[in-house]
Amino acid sequence: MVETGTLRVTRKHLLQGAALSAAFLIGAIAPHVAHAQQRPIPETSDDVRRVPIPPIDRSKEPVVVLTGGTLLDGRGGAPIANAVVVLQGDRIVAAGPAGTPVPANAARTIDASGLWILPGLIDLHIHFTQQRGTDMGRYSDSPAAAAIRGTILADQMVTAGITAARDVGTMDDVALRIKEAVDRGMIRGPRVLWSGKLIASTGGHGDEVTSTATGREKPNLGGDPHGVDGPWEWRKAVREQVRRLSDWIKISAPADKEELAAAIEEAHSLGVPVAIDSYGQYTDWAIEAGVDTLEHPLLLSDKAVPLMKKHGTAFVPTIGAFDNLLEGGYPTAGIPSGGFYYTHSRRFVINQQDHLKRVNEAYRAGVPIGVGTDIPFENEWRYPDAYFRELDYLHQAGMTNADVLASATSVGAKILRMGDKLGTIEPGKIADILIVGANPLDSLKNLRDVRYVIADGKLVVEGRAR
Repeated sequence: MVETGTLRVTRKHLLQGAALSAAFLIGAIAPHVAHAQQRPIPETSDDVRRVPIPPIDRSKEPVVVLTGGTLLDGRGGAPIANAVVVLQGDRIVAAGPAGTPVPANAARTIDASGLWILPGLIDLHIHFTQQRGTDMGRYSDSPAAAAIRGTILADQMVTAGITAARDVGTMDDVALRIKEAVDRGMIRGPRVLWSGKLIASTGGHGDEVTSTATGREKPNLGGDPHGVDGPWEWRKAVREQVRRLSDWIKISAPADKEELAAAIEEAHSLGVPVAIDSYGQYTDWAIEAGVDTLEHPLLLSDKAVPLMKKHGTAFVPTIGAFDNLLEGGYPTAGIPSGGFYYTHSRRFVINQQDHLKRVNEAYRAGVPIGVGTDIPFENEWRYPDAYFRELDYLHQAGMTNADVLASATSVGAKILRMGDKLGTIEPGKIADILIVGANPLDSLKNLRDVRYVIADGKLVVEGRAR
């Protein structure tokens, strides 16, 4: 207590006064802070985190010109015959019909006559660390082994024209290090956006002691739970992933309503989007809480699609991952065909026709649909075929070729939160470009006829792909 003459001031009064002063100051400066935050940052990292970086001078970077091809720029207009595309460094500086100005100092001109030029493809659901070779069971798994598998997968993807990928759950920091290695030109691969570790409740999907479908116990879990419980733990788990430089947050079901809402709110408060692997009522709860993407069409309720439309939720169906499970399983991983087995968080039947029906329902409702593969095993021969098969599944679900191609490029970029940098061929965008031998609007199979791949401005494939 402080005494001044006849005035008595208690510690409580001092604290109350300090609080009122602080509130007044915050109220006075908040509009100015908000205004400052709205000012665009001139240069940011080319990922979802949008970290401010020093200005980049690209004026001395080599100029590459594409001529003669038919351009599908991804903006929804008609194909542009005899097009010109000008690249400098990692950016597109011009794109349009013949007559588009071309710098005199071009380091290289690529004649794309008779070919089709389009934006690089995007895979929104992969796991770099889950690739398995035919005899990987002989070896103990580790982050080093996962990094080897992931590096191989990265090369498989980019040489097929997949120039951006979102990893939605990884071992340790493997996907982050693959991202950095691609950025630095150490390895070939797509632009990587990673989600860190899957956040699950104790015993939930991603934290079960037994592995999906096989029933075998995971030696790295045993009696040591890795899940998180209660809204505060879910918030803390989100903060930890953001601290680890995650571009996205990945959560899973089952979880209670408050846990899902807490994780989504926390991520959004930090400017990071959220994907969920879910089913049933948990899906409805997550959509209502504002989750950004729903992964998989598993056990969707009749309310799910209307809720997605209402809340602006995007859908990444990964249809092929479940058709593989139904039609042949994953023999080298010891997973039989027919469905999920031995998995507590997968106690329901999967049905391919129902999945296609749900995708069609979402498509007709105007829900944004992206392309994701989610092939957990046998990637050494399932990629890149799995990606092109996924496009065919979307077509089977009722989507037009043009809309499937948009899902793989411009729509996928928007879902990825990278629509201002990827997904279309126009000035200012990142130079991720695929050139194929025939019109993909006539047949999506023509995307397999890769002639050139340019990723981040670098020529990755020249001539027919392997």
